[in-house]
Amino acid sequence: MDGLRRSKQQQKRREALERSMEGLPPGPMLAEEDLYFHDHADLVRGLAEAIERSGLAEACQALARHLEEDREHWLRRLARVEAEPALRARRAELDRDYLEVLTRHFHRWGAAGVQGERLAELEAGLLLAALRGAERLWVRGQGRPVLPVLVQEALALLWPALYAHARRHQPR
Repeated sequence: MDGLRRSKQQQKRREALERSMEGLPPGPMLAEEDLYFHDHADLVRGLAEAIERSGLAEACQALARHLEEDREHWLRRLARVEAEPALRARRAELDRDYLEVLTRHFHRWGAAGVQGERLAELEAGLLLAALRGAERLWVRGQGRPVLPVLVQEALALLWPALYAHARRHQPR
């Protein structure tokens, strides 16, 4: 029953978000900042699960494919977030959740101690910046090239910096 209730709440928030993106009031008691990020926890959890299940590169691609599946919605949504200072600021705050997930991943596979913690945070920040850069190019190009291609290009540029991480993941 909780799943059904949660699904209905998500659908209501999605409808309110669509109204907001069309310039209509989102509805009572819904702050625009919260409305635009109503599914944030689910996205972060999904990324963490995908990293555990399939590895870092595939998790990044899975996130890109997820956004691409609902392309028009996400293009409009991300364009609005980029255009509105309050929404950009809220997204920057929420990005800390992604950074935590990515930092835990890199720390688990990286060097031990204080240096390992620093490197894990740096690697996480670089990866998130690469993903956000791919999204900005996707929005600017109005969906072209497709987001998974842009994410793949970003990962290809970044991966040499993460070479030690990649090497530790190769089967022996």
